[in-house]
Amino acid sequence: MDNQTEKEPEFAVGDKITVRKSTDVPVSFKGTVSKVYTNSAMVTIEDFDPSERTVVEDLKYRTIVNFKHLRKSGKSKKSTTPKDKDKK
Repeated sequence: MDNQTEKEPEFAVGDKITVRKSTDVPVSFKGTVSKVYTNSAMVTIEDFDPSERTVVEDLKYRTIVNFKHLRKSGKSKKSTTPKDKDKK
């Protein structure tokens, strides 16, 4: 029997992420998780270097990336506190 235990994925739909270019990922970008799979996530590419536009267009602004290449970025939508509202 396998000794590995299933754990909760560290990414959820709607999370803002950053991906760096590597041998497994053709382009560096920032985006949002659209769907979570077992070891990877489908992400929507939102911010990227203009020189990589052709690659991003070929990917239709979406790609599947292994969790090991994803990094959370930005704040979650639920992080607004009453103190933040007072600063407006």
